[in-house]
Amino acid sequence: MRPRAIIKSVVTGRVADAAPRGFTLVELLVVIGIIALLISILLPVLSKARAASNRVVCLSNLKQLYGGVLMYCNENHGWFPTCAAPSDGIVGGDVQVNDDWIWWEANRNLDDSAIAKYLGAGGEMLKKLLRCPADTFDGRKTERAILPGQGPYLYSYSFNEAVGRNSQYLNGSWGWRTKFSQWRAPSLKILITENFEPDNTVPCWAASVELAQRHGKGIRTLQLYPSQDTTMGVNASAVFIDGHAQGIDEDFANKFDAPGHFFQDQPDAQ
Repeated sequence: MRPRAIIKSVVTGRVADAAPRGFTLVELLVVIGIIALLISILLPVLSKARAASNRVVCLSNLKQLYGGVLMYCNENHGWFPTCAAPSDGIVGGDVQVNDDWIWWEANRNLDDSAIAKYLGAGGEMLKKLLRCPADTFDGRKTERAILPGQGPYLYSYSFNEAVGRNSQYLNGSWGWRTKFSQWRAPSLKILITENFEPDNTVPCWAASVELAQRHGKGIRTLQLYPSQDTTMGVNASAVFIDGHAQGIDEDFANKFDAPGHFFQDQPDAQ
């Protein structure tokens, strides 16, 4: 058995045992308790900071997408792109057209989207721009009753279908589109926003559709139908036709301009 080292203090002249003194059980428990307390304090703060950061990125994404839409309009005599509703194979239904704002389907190339060339991004960079960092895509379901080969919608944002719809008319012409100049009160009209997560299976949004809840939840005051959940999305990211971006809730997005007419569907409403 090795003898322990002995050290003589040059200050006191006392002989001290050099063997280190360990922590007692009580001391260890106190340290563990302090660490646990700090973690409990810091986690909510970090969670709020991450949520705030995600919202900033999400709004920035929408501002950049708006820039692409605006440049598209400038090159197409003021016409907006279409909302890229999935092809359903129905006579007079929705079809894929070159002017779809996003070519999201598995059987199309995302980089060929109508606004892609104006964004200066392609491939993974374009995908990142089309996804909110707080969104999740695992288990995303394919929209029902659509033609095969399109797959699920794997992006976060949805285009106001009242601005432009890719529908096939019976006479062979397609869709309806509006011009930028047709929309009055553009600072109040939503261009692109975030659909309610379980229903986010298409890249288009309508004023009757619920909003994403990943940025916050609240209690709705505007009930569209009796069976509707009273919980609504708040702070859902949106960019407006005038180009500003902000968080919105469903009471704002779903309001009526007149009985049976949603404000967000009406270019002339103000």
